[in-house]
Amino acid sequence: MNKLLQKLTYGHYILTALKEGEDLKTRDNDYIAAGTVNWASQVSFEPEMLAVAVGQMSDLNETIDYSGHFTLHILGKDHKEMVEKFGSKSKVEANTINGVPFTKEKGEVVLENTLGYVTCKVTETVNVGDHTVHFGEVVRQNLQRDSEPICTMELTSQYKKEDLETA
Repeated sequence: MNKLLQKLTYGHYILTALKEGEDLKTRDNDYIAAGTVNWASQVSFEPEMLAVAVGQMSDLNETIDYSGHFTLHILGKDHKEMVEKFGSKSKVEANTINGVPFTKEKGEVVLENTLGYVTCKVTETVNVGDHTVHFGEVVRQNLQRDSEPICTMELTSQYKKEDLETA
């Protein structure tokens, strides 16, 4: 990777998506995916919209396509361990993802103990290189705790292009 591009700063976030089992023809269980992302940004004030980039071959990307929604969880400086926990394939057990408790709220997965979350309805999707950029209109947001967010410069990334297919 270009050393100069590594100097761009981003936040670390956990992105989740849910397609409920009752809405699927081929399965009874909910289809849940989650992953660490850092390419996320607000792209419009009116309406409020976000863009997130997700690896094209990931379960998370597929689940966003199925559901038409995504939830971006804002992480604080005390969430460094969560960045790594969600950096590979997610394991959903009972009411946890990778050991982190979650609830289902209005058809979305909401992780407990984050700074807050923003749920968006996908309005447009564009494939760019090896990622898909999902544009979403904000439908719900909740600030759970006011604290400083974590930045990529505070936690060096160990992920490489080769890791995309395992996330």
